[in-house]
Amino acid sequence: MTQNNKNPGENTYPHLFSPLRIGNITVRNRLMQTAHAKGFHSGAGLTNNRDIYYQAERAKGGIGLIVTGARHTHPTSTGPNRCLARGNREEIIERDAEMVRAVHEFGGRIIAQIIHFGPQGRSGALDDYRELWGPSTMKSPAYNEWAREMTREQMREVSEHFALTALNSKAAGFDGVELHFSHGYLHQQFLSFVYNKRTDEYGGTLDNIVRFPIETMQAVRDAVGPDFVVGIRVSMDECSVDGMKADVATEMTCKLVETGLIDYVSATAGTYAAHADQIPPGDYAENWLVDDGARLRKAVKAIRDIPVFIVGHIVDPAKAESLVAEGAADMIAMTRTQIADPEFANKLLQGREDEINHCIRCNQACIARLMAGNAISCVVNPAAGREQRFGSHTFKPASVAAKWLVVGGGPAGMRSALELARRGHSVRLVEASDKLGGQINLAAKLPRRHKFGFIPRDLERQLRKAGVEISLNTRLSADEIVAAKADGVIIATGSTPLKTAFTSTRPAVDRVPGTEQDNVFSVVEVLQGTAQLGKRVVLFDEDGGRYALGTAEYLLDRGHDVHIISRFISLSPNLALTLDLPVNYRHVFAKGLRYTLNSWVRRIDGGKAQIFNLFTDQDEAVLEADSFIIAAGHRSVDDLYQQLQGRVDKLYCIGDARLPRPLQDSIYEAMLAGREILDDPNRFIEQGELEGFDLQWRETLISSAQ
Repeated sequence: MTQNNKNPGENTYPHLFSPLRIGNITVRNRLMQTAHAKGFHSGAGLTNNRDIYYQAERAKGGIGLIVTGARHTHPTSTGPNRCLARGNREEIIERDAEMVRAVHEFGGRIIAQIIHFGPQGRSGALDDYRELWGPSTMKSPAYNEWAREMTREQMREVSEHFALTALNSKAAGFDGVELHFSHGYLHQQFLSFVYNKRTDEYGGTLDNIVRFPIETMQAVRDAVGPDFVVGIRVSMDECSVDGMKADVATEMTCKLVETGLIDYVSATAGTYAAHADQIPPGDYAENWLVDDGARLRKAVKAIRDIPVFIVGHIVDPAKAESLVAEGAADMIAMTRTQIADPEFANKLLQGREDEINHCIRCNQACIARLMAGNAISCVVNPAAGREQRFGSHTFKPASVAAKWLVVGGGPAGMRSALELARRGHSVRLVEASDKLGGQINLAAKLPRRHKFGFIPRDLERQLRKAGVEISLNTRLSADEIVAAKADGVIIATGSTPLKTAFTSTRPAVDRVPGTEQDNVFSVVEVLQGTAQLGKRVVLFDEDGGRYALGTAEYLLDRGHDVHIISRFISLSPNLALTLDLPVNYRHVFAKGLRYTLNSWVRRIDGGKAQIFNLFTDQDEAVLEADSFIIAAGHRSVDDLYQQLQGRVDKLYCIGDARLPRPLQDSIYEAMLAGREILDDPNRFIEQGELEGFDLQWRETLISSAQ
């Protein structure tokens, strides 16, 4: 505490840590987590332990306001799969009450977001087939299905179901409900001149397009009464060609505010026609929506004095503080920030900013997992979505302090060393190069991937604070490791890139002829600056993601002519899941990238590469280039691990040294090694294990916080 008896953060961020009145409730600070799908409801669509522990962890971490993921209100609201809650089911009340109680126990406030997906669902997402409803008969950009134009009776029915779901939420003890009128879902499509083609009193003019949303607002307010928070979430910008922009969206929102039916406005952007704008990857500029949000707040305040919440890649707490101080917003959404670090608010408040784990905005383990039908997690926080098993309440100091040696200073080695040190062990981390971070430092060199640099910076700062001994420029042999007489050894020596041009589409060919030439390089050599490249470059892509496409853009920025040969049916298809495909397409196409799909290389001969079609197996073109680059996987560097077998009592191999995989896999594995459970046969989380429901959280979480 400082001399004025305040936490350090209250002096540094006085506006951010000031309370906010919303309707009849008071929120302790101006930090919020907006609604985000988590994929936790794979069964009956009911709140479960996974929800409770996830939300409680963030309330425990000091967040002011939590808005749940969207909850369906009507049988025709289906979503992409069975991963969202069914807020209209009466059975959810008891379970929601436990989640609310957990959040309130730690001083947070929680609001239930309610939704009808409209055309953005899938007719076959559940265990039968259901028609999609929309304002007009139009095909959805989400799943390419047609929606049926709603009748007035169907609109009334949906409004009544919103009211029913709001009543369920009130009965469960939620602090309020948020009506999801954004992102291309049902009500936002009514609010869109792009999708609303009606010629009756529900379309054509601003006064008409707001009619159905207002009817829903009225039904909800009539049901819950005046002393229950009702908010709306709106898109300030549809972010699509000829879509609604901020000026018209502000005028439209003001018409909703004028009704006096709502207690706050939560502003966002994007629709499914501009999906990336809903959950922008790190390619987007920081604070890209705050100017529009400030104008919206000013317009709203001129009508009614209700708070306005904003989003928009706001990641810097100093910027968040200034936005509140300047009156640009009343509440700041930092959602992925608090997925990455549930203690973000408390760390700010207590002056522990050097302990924050920053979100790298990669979308790899959050939205990409969800898009693949899995529950969300986080690259830098492997406990996310698994709090019941790995949350802060599960932390256990080592029963006996031991001496550990970690060999390899990449993200896996660093994270395992940190976990060991925090549990009370004496840890030495040895790295062969002059810098910690491993190949993550190369990833940070790719265009617009600089936030990957947070990983080694955050971990190194925390390692030094935890007292880990760090030895750079140090290589140890197996004999030297044995001679060190450590009680445990972790091998995290990483991987080396393959230049064989092996492709899984032609598994019988181990090495393409000619790849041993001096003008053939790996992506790693390119980013390390050791590749002597000519002007014309051909890059062979077996990766399908930023590893290849980012390298291509990296070279384009340096004046090279680049032609990608891709074995995939589209260019970098893996970027569709992480939502960074559109923005990267814009960049590489504008910079002149050439590419050939469905193809691979038969042989390289000097400066020529024979290209063939993977479907016909016919040779199609001979490409001439000065240099060739292979983006086709890595091989583990596990020599030390193999040499230490049977010579060290406790030995783990983690990360790429164990098997080259995505970054989130390596960091998760590092957490297990640091907890000394990597070899525990019970470490696996079985399907559905976290989706149960019981009341054990009360004793477990509350006792751990005391």
